[in-house]
Amino acid sequence: MRKKPFVPWAVISVALVSSVIVAIIAVTAGAADPGEGTVTTDKPMLAWQGEHYDLGQSKLADACLAPGDDVCDHFQLTVDVDPSHWDDTDGGVEVKISWEDEADDFDLWIWDEEGELVGESANGGTSSERVFIDKASGVYNIEVNPYEVTDSAYVGGAHVESRADVPTGGEVPEEPLSGVACSGGMAGPFPCDNVDLEAFLPPDTIGGGELRDIWGWTDPKTGREYAVVTRAGGTSFVDVTAPRAPKYLGDLPSHQSAAGQPVETIWSGWADVKVYKDHAFIGREEPGSGVQVFDLTKLRDAGEGEVFEEDGHYSFLRDGPASFLEQSDPPRETLNPPDNSHNIAINEESGFLYAIGTSTCGGGGPHMIDISEPKSPAFAGCVSEDSYTHDAQCVNYRKDDPDKRFAGREICLNSNEDTLTIVDVTDKENPEQLARVPYDGATYTHQGWLTEDRRHFLLDDELDEQDAGGKTRTYIFNVENLRNPTFVKTHQGVSGSIDHNQYVKGNRTYQANYRSGLRVLDISRVASGILEEVGFFDVYPADDEAEFNGAWSSYPYFDSGTVVVSGIEQGLFVVTPKTGGSKEGGTAAARSKRPRVGKKVRVNRKGRARIKVVCPAQKPTAERSLVYSGARCKGKVKLKLRGKRIARTRFSVPAGERRIYKKKVRRKAAAANAGERRRGKAVIRGKRADRRKARSKQRVKFVFADR
Repeated sequence: MRKKPFVPWAVISVALVSSVIVAIIAVTAGAADPGEGTVTTDKPMLAWQGEHYDLGQSKLADACLAPGDDVCDHFQLTVDVDPSHWDDTDGGVEVKISWEDEADDFDLWIWDEEGELVGESANGGTSSERVFIDKASGVYNIEVNPYEVTDSAYVGGAHVESRADVPTGGEVPEEPLSGVACSGGMAGPFPCDNVDLEAFLPPDTIGGGELRDIWGWTDPKTGREYAVVTRAGGTSFVDVTAPRAPKYLGDLPSHQSAAGQPVETIWSGWADVKVYKDHAFIGREEPGSGVQVFDLTKLRDAGEGEVFEEDGHYSFLRDGPASFLEQSDPPRETLNPPDNSHNIAINEESGFLYAIGTSTCGGGGPHMIDISEPKSPAFAGCVSEDSYTHDAQCVNYRKDDPDKRFAGREICLNSNEDTLTIVDVTDKENPEQLARVPYDGATYTHQGWLTEDRRHFLLDDELDEQDAGGKTRTYIFNVENLRNPTFVKTHQGVSGSIDHNQYVKGNRTYQANYRSGLRVLDISRVASGILEEVGFFDVYPADDEAEFNGAWSSYPYFDSGTVVVSGIEQGLFVVTPKTGGSKEGGTAAARSKRPRVGKKVRVNRKGRARIKVVCPAQKPTAERSLVYSGARCKGKVKLKLRGKRIARTRFSVPAGERRIYKKKVRRKAAAANAGERRRGKAVIRGKRADRRKARSKQRVKFVFADR
């Protein structure tokens, strides 16, 4: 990747520059359509179609050094924002140009009303250039240089980025902490309830920079547990196997940083990560990022503070559909730069990754990627019907899931800015939108997660607390009918912070709610629209205001019970929710009996056995008991006659229910016992509804039909 030199225009003869350029380039520019436009905080986006060049090879990095020249394409941008707006607000205006073929090369130059150069971007080997004008106000002249172009045009766009300038606050230690129990409502300087602090690592101890998304990986070979923590500019890997002694192993620089071309904007530090087949997949808002692939097994031999290299990469433009030039209203793909994304979703059962909020797929719909070979991702298709998606959960729908029509199908539940949108993505070339569900109070549909029985979907709206005030809201949907989901109720939390990301495990949802930190809610009564907070760990001690500081996300899926939380400004928190879940005496675990087989097993004339498996319901052991949402008995049944196995089956039965399984009996046993009644045994190995092991033998009576 080359970087062309910048030469101050004041030291160059304008006449000389113009005469040289005209001798080289055969096209007179200045044909941007429209030729001017205005952005405001109320109308923050605009786009224009740039000049098409049949042949435009100026080969001069300084072709636009003289404002108003006849060579470069021109656009006049008015930023109608009062300068005082930026006194208590961060941001400015981002200007971007993009084109289809990386073999072509346009450069971007921006001048203010006084003729001063305020920014330039002149990279080679890319398909976009961008300049960020900090605290922009007034009129700017945008000039685009066709440095090396053949039969190509560009698309330009501008976007006001404005965000309240709030203090980071939340006095937190600058040094690591470990082993601080939650006692009297505090764990050291952090407010808490029923969640212990195992360890705290400030950002500087794990690579530096603000933290973003977090996920986890358990090594299937060693059983060690690792936190995968994205940051502005890189991804950190921390061994949390010993939760009170976490070990920082090293950093994977972002794709652009590794190439020596980091791109910094107000949003470029945003990142998301998920894990599949022992590989981490990382997407970023930083332009040019694509999706990084990292082989996590390299952590087995890692020391401390290493710098890793990516093991694979996927480009949305080179490897996917180059659709960023498609037009939409508003023109998101013009303003959302190529080769970046906002979120990553992975269906571990199907082996597909869904890149969310890219510049492709109809303005940011799920960009589907086959990752069955992790180091060689391949484009699979687009979900485009409902335009931009902010986040998604995609699952393989099981035969015992509520909506039987979709057994065996792959379903995505998408958070689409103002709706819950459900799509059947089984056929990647022809995804089918099943439902688009608006709801009262929608301001920015952000993220959500299914309960384990897949009957309900818990949804976060990121901006409703700021817009309407009040407490943190969680919107509950019944999704038993995928074509006709229904709204159940809005849960009001105990603080007024903004909810960001949540994940469900058992009968708990773990919410990362910015300034109020990690909130743990009991969802065992979700069908009635009732959620109950049973614990929390506040990473931002100063307050619980509805601002964008504090907890970004959490990962609650380690078998050890460890939960890791990323605090944007604070650092990495390693915590352990207690078994209890209430200040009024805690929560004891419910218990259930072992799964059992019906006393009679009938074998028909065709030699097929009818096996009834019963999964006993969970029974509370105290007034407040932990009852797992979506609990089921799982395992294997072997049928034996005279000591020999004659049939076997796997089972998965919801708690409190029974299922019939029909399995072929060994031919000799069926023939030898035709018309007879025999006593035998059923051997069960698996798990009860309360997740304890189930091992048992029981007597059964075989009734063989006469053949």
